[in-house]
Amino acid sequence: MSAQEIIRIANELAAKGIAPSTAMVKARLSQPVPMAELLKALSQWKQQPQPTEPSAATTPAVAKPEMAADAANLQLLSVQLNRLEQKVDRLTALLLQRQPD
Repeated sequence: MSAQEIIRIANELAAKGIAPSTAMVKARLSQPVPMAELLKALSQWKQQPQPTEPSAATTPAVAKPEMAADAANLQLLSVQLNRLEQKVDRLTALLLQRQPD
């Protein structure tokens, strides 16, 4: 089920014009997935993406600028999330090094 969810999320992001990254997909998962499984499914998707195009009838023309702004904000938040995750990993590693055996 989780591989299907990863593919679905990647397709949704691609349909919005956003390149699916590991962090973006991971943030949208309904439950935690092992990183190896996430990387494998996303790699498979990147080799054979199945983007779904939103139809013009279901997407109002007025919402398109807002969607572009939302996509830009989402991309910025994703970058910030990645930086914070890296900082947490570094701090955790430092704390583990300082703990007496």
